[in-house]
Amino acid sequence: MRRLFFFILLAGVIFSSCEVNVTTNDKGSSSSSSKVRNGIVIKSNGIKVEQAFLQFDDGTLVPDDNKIQVNQKVKIRLLVSGWKEKEGKVFLNASEKMETSEGDVFLDEKDLFSAYTDGLPPEDAKGLSLSVVITQLSKLYDFFKVSFRVDDKTNPDNFVEGYYKLYLQ
Repeated sequence: MRRLFFFILLAGVIFSSCEVNVTTNDKGSSSSSSKVRNGIVIKSNGIKVEQAFLQFDDGTLVPDDNKIQVNQKVKIRLLVSGWKEKEGKVFLNASEKMETSEGDVFLDEKDLFSAYTDGLPPEDAKGLSLSVVITQLSKLYDFFKVSFRVDDKTNPDNFVEGYYKLYLQ
């Protein structure tokens, strides 16, 4: 299985960090209905979302109640198809924003795929991961809302967007 990883280090963000992974599925997923867990609210246009779920850095699934601990990395995994190819490559943009229940913004990253100026192989764009880590707290919040969007640079009408909430144990 081929894997393509890169790490985005956010300077100046004390409370959270972000990582984006682009991975290839073993054989691709073909499901007649989408499997979405963890209360992820998702919307797509032109893109088929086969699965969306949360997992920890060690690969275990996040419980359905989305309870995590400080310094515990959480990834949203998006298994998708339908990106438009241009000369055998897929050109994507991803953004991620994390805010508290009180509206404080801890993370607002607008171009997570900026390093991929030459595009991605289409098979690598089928499995996407966006990650967050809550590293420090100055006070307690009811929840953390993580919003995301992945869109096709060659066809902006094709996108996947949504949000999920995380709760501290």
